Amino acid sequence: MRMTVVGCAGSAPGPDSGASSYLVDKDGFRLLLDLGAGSAGPLQRYATAEDIDAVILSHAHSDHWADVTQLSYYRSKAVREGSACGPLRIYGPSTMNEVLTSNPDDFTSTFVQAGDLELGPLQVRLAQVRHGDLECWASRVDDVLCYTADTEPCAALDELADGCGVLLAEASGFDADGPLRGHLTAGDAGRLAARAGARLLVLTHLRAWQDHLRLLDEAAQLAGCPVILATPGLRVAL
Repeated sequence: MRMTVVGCAGSAPGPDSGASSYLVDKDGFRLLLDLGAGSAGPLQRYATAEDIDAVILSHAHSDHWADVTQLSYYRSKAVREGSACGPLRIYGPSTMNEVLTSNPDDFTSTFVQAGDLELGPLQVRLAQVRHGDLECWASRVDDVLCYTADTEPCAALDELADGCGVLLAEASGFDADGPLRGHLTAGDAGRLAARAGARLLVLTHLRAWQDHLRLLDEAAQLAGCPVILATPGLRVAL
């Protein structure tokens, strides 16, 4: 099993990356964790549109879901050219955009709940985390990879991340900025990795206007494990 970073920009696409999207591949089954604005095109470097088996959307902000509509378009073209693929399976919050819940020919949309979800060979555990007033879900895949999505520190995230091998955590600012409502600072990500006993911390949701090396340094001082920055095309064995 491996995780490929498709896009890692936070809040909006950056000059070198689309917004949040992460491809998990196990035994030929391909799961996307989010597909934010600007990531459907680069996704095609790693998988064809018709190869995607399911998508889990953490929440309804466009930097985490907007390119699902583009992926669906690519899939429709594949069908017209003779490749068989049915409606895209979407799992996400009850606040999913209406376009994803009202087009059954394009999408099979399921509202998620806390607990376990079986997707092909993957076992996924979901926990609702704190992203302001918006419903948001963090994911743990095969008890190995924990993806925080967008959240401030909370007990549900600590429980989900405990003992994970790879922590894929947003780093949306610095401790010096004070607590960020609905987001982790780089320091928060580092402390979470230390509490979880993670073996690797991957920082993501990297905003184009911020100093990414400073984010890396802040997290690395606290994590107690190796820390790297997400970059498009990064592949991590799980």
